[in-house]
Amino acid sequence: NAHVVASMGQQRWLASLRDAAGVIGNSSSGLLEAPTFRVGTVNIGSRQEGRLRASSVIDAPCERHAIAAAIAQLASPAFRATLATTVNPYGDGGAAGRIVDVLETMPLRGLLQKTFVDLPVAMEVPA
Repeated sequence: NAHVVASMGQQRWLASLRDAAGVIGNSSSGLLEAPTFRVGTVNIGSRQEGRLRASSVIDAPCERHAIAAAIAQLASPAFRATLATTVNPYGDGGAAGRIVDVLETMPLRGLLQKTFVDLPVAMEVPA
């Protein structure tokens, strides 16, 4: 079954990832969000080149047979078994809470206030 929609919005997209068998395409979501849900991704083409990848991401060039092979790998029991141990290289989404915890335990008294230095005003150049 397939459905085509212009945009699902963030909440519906993340809710659908929870139940997805995989993500196929060239969207950054396959690299950023899908690993958090331990969902495999077939990343097609070079659009995401240079970005970190979880072990759940299979790269495929934009060629019919390569994409079919990557989808077969995504569906394979051996690959699916590895998804349980996927670690998202972009973190687990809990950074803000950990930062707050650290800041709450840091002594902030006595920190130096940044000083600013005024630079001389540049002279206007006649036209």
